[in-house]
Amino acid sequence: MLENPENWTRLQKLLFQFDEPTSRLYHVNILSSLALILVVLFILAHQQKTPLGTLLRRWVLRRKYWWNHSTKQDYLIYFLNALFKSFLFVPLFECSFVISQMVIRLLVRFSDDEVLNIPVNNGYLLAFTLGVFVWDDFLRFFHHWLMHKVPFLWEFHKLHHSARVLTPVTLYRAHPVESIMAIFRNSLSLGTSTGIFIFLFGSSFSLWTLLGINGFGFLFNLVGANLRHSHIPLSFGPLERLLISPIQHQVHHSKDESHYDKNFGVSLAIWDAFFGTLVFSKQVGKIKVGLNERFRTSLWHHYKDPFLALLPKKSSTREPSPK
Repeated sequence: MLENPENWTRLQKLLFQFDEPTSRLYHVNILSSLALILVVLFILAHQQKTPLGTLLRRWVLRRKYWWNHSTKQDYLIYFLNALFKSFLFVPLFECSFVISQMVIRLLVRFSDDEVLNIPVNNGYLLAFTLGVFVWDDFLRFFHHWLMHKVPFLWEFHKLHHSARVLTPVTLYRAHPVESIMAIFRNSLSLGTSTGIFIFLFGSSFSLWTLLGINGFGFLFNLVGANLRHSHIPLSFGPLERLLISPIQHQVHHSKDESHYDKNFGVSLAIWDAFFGTLVFSKQVGKIKVGLNERFRTSLWHHYKDPFLALLPKKSSTREPSPK
């Protein structure tokens, strides 16, 4: 496994995502985030009558912000998860192909054992791209909702919420068990989408067409997705009824008990609106992030304690958690 060059190539891509258009760390997304930060700080500088340079040093260019116990742990987890995905979780990435084949076989049963081979045009492709984006976003919302609502899953998800400082790398702060679940979720999303696409459009299928599925996700990453895990107060105003803004996700990480179980959404706010968990940025004040409950800070405890929590206990109650 260690001698497999494909695994080392995968590790390199996972560690250095600056040239990966599907990643939030893609260099274009980073540049767009920096531009949005300048816009937000320019507005704040005008409101507070403070020099823009002062706010930049206070909000962004602080060594303590990028280099503290919480962020150091983020960087280490980012590296370890890349290792796990490259050398241990490799077989799991084949699930999407298996699922796509199952979907195709299921659908052809209702069409005389043939794919439809509908000629692709821009209208069909746009509609399919939008449908896949909505489907994938719902799976992400539902997975996130489960991680909070199912007690034993919350034990693993605590690691993500234990961050006391939010940076874009905090996105990757996940327990290996949660990473495995995310791979299965992505496989279900991609496998289902690929299977339906091949059934509908058959010979029109190509890698370039499939990559078009990520178009809406790419746009969302472009408009500040990196700032979700940050302290930059970027609101989408009235659009927060449709899209989750960075502030809305910062609320999700809040230590304030009134914010528990709020704003589970990744891109779309419609799922939170339907489940009654949507909170708008105008409804909150200053946000402090992290866990209120006592929580060990060593990475080893982060990794093993969720398994220990699954063992039966004589009497125990689960403390409220910022979900």
